[in-house]
Amino acid sequence: MKRLRALALACGLACSAAPAAAQECGTIVIPTGIGISGGADITSFNPLLANSLYNTAAAGMMFQGLIWVSGRTLQIDWSRSLASSITTPDNGQTYDVKLRPWHWSDGVPVTTEDVAYTFSLIKSLGPSYAGYGAGGMPDIVQSFTVISPSEFRVVLKHPVNPQWYIFNGLALLLPLPKHAWSKYTLDEIFQNQSQPGFFQVVDGPLRPERLDIGLDLIMTPNPNWEGPPLHFSRLVWKFVEGDGAALQQVESGDLDLANAPMDLWKAVQNLPGIRLINLPPGLSFHEIQLNLRNTDVAFFRDVRVRQAMADAIDQQEMIALIDHGQGEEIRSPVPPNPPTYLPPAMRAGQYPVEYDPQKALALLQEAGFTRGPDGIMQKNGVRLSFTYLSLSGGAVSAQTTVMLQSYLAKIGIEVKVRQIEFNQLVALLNNPHSDWEAAGLGETVGVYPSGEELFGTGAFANAGGYSDPKMDQLIAESTDKPGLQGLYDYATYASEQQPVIFMPVGSTSILARARVQGVENFVDPAYNYYPDALYCTESAAP
Repeated sequence: MKRLRALALACGLACSAAPAAAQECGTIVIPTGIGISGGADITSFNPLLANSLYNTAAAGMMFQGLIWVSGRTLQIDWSRSLASSITTPDNGQTYDVKLRPWHWSDGVPVTTEDVAYTFSLIKSLGPSYAGYGAGGMPDIVQSFTVISPSEFRVVLKHPVNPQWYIFNGLALLLPLPKHAWSKYTLDEIFQNQSQPGFFQVVDGPLRPERLDIGLDLIMTPNPNWEGPPLHFSRLVWKFVEGDGAALQQVESGDLDLANAPMDLWKAVQNLPGIRLINLPPGLSFHEIQLNLRNTDVAFFRDVRVRQAMADAIDQQEMIALIDHGQGEEIRSPVPPNPPTYLPPAMRAGQYPVEYDPQKALALLQEAGFTRGPDGIMQKNGVRLSFTYLSLSGGAVSAQTTVMLQSYLAKIGIEVKVRQIEFNQLVALLNNPHSDWEAAGLGETVGVYPSGEELFGTGAFANAGGYSDPKMDQLIAESTDKPGLQGLYDYATYASEQQPVIFMPVGSTSILARARVQGVENFVDPAYNYYPDALYCTESAAP
């Protein structure tokens, strides 16, 4: 239930060193979405076009980020960043960036010309850019100047909150190999986004060797990787559908790691030769995306209907029954942990919406709805009924759907269900003219969780077409004004508005075969992957 369109996954330049007894693992086989969510195919390697977590994970292994922000501290770790320093001499409008010495896999130095090339591609792609609008990019930039091979300057059209722009804007300017790509047209770059041969010049730890859609992606180490050593010769991302299939494959040895299926939680506690590793919650939330453009479900445009849906859902019960207590209630676009950016009232557990079915009924009645003969709310002959797109193949998705139907039925809302594969859902959501009504999925948020890419009018990730002048104003204030009050006001209003219906998110646990170690450091709450963290012990190496 995850997608991501703006937050680039980064691989650390300096992860924790493996123990002295670490051995080479040979081939490590893992499913896509490991440590995050259920799996789906990888279909693109281009970080500027990656519109899902699975694509971004692959791209993040291939291309180094300009900055690396720890998902545990939400702070920049300069030892793991391609930038060596970022300064703003005028406190928010001008940004001077210096690069550390680094090389592409073919030995060519990474320079600021590569960063400038990335920026030119972003501008040329426009709304097709997967991070369009995040960090104000690219429209917020007045000028981009290469000062030297190791230093560049970005001047914005107006001063902004420096922390916001560094985390959400500058972070998007990861260098791409100008010397290898500039001979291609933009259309050729787009057409080659899933071709491994196009992506042999990388500066990250891995590069793609072979992609078989529906089967797997094989990645091999960058022979000129300048970061910490890797302890495997191949990393295979296997495309596995269904939690049960992944469990069977990790038990049989076909997979080295797999996400623990929550519907089999008791069964996976003591599997022979397999460790269960619990991860902290990620910077994400689940949601019911609503198509506010579709006139057949125009009732979603009434904030009282959206609030009623949120008030009808017992998130505590969902976490207890589906996630076995391993999860968090989510009622705003700012995840509660770490509470760095959570408004003070929300830290105290006070949200504009909460589980209250009686309040939900009152809101629907206030909006003019009454129960029809079949118990479904109606108004002017229109029933409160919609079709919900539920991702196929996962027990958690199926359980969530059943409970959602039950909660909403109690307040007179009918939910009809249609199952759909992940990549089909992404295609629907990316088409502003498609007639879907509602969909269950997940969103990751940036390490500075402002809303310009999620709920701003016309934003790339705003698939439902939500538009509200006050929301646009609050988003602008959260990005332009120094301090956190603007972000607090945005989060509070978004919780009140429910532009999507915010849903609880479960923690992820990983099943790991005994031979592979370092798994607890392989992925962090910001969904940064560290391939160099994986190693095998002498007794477990093949």
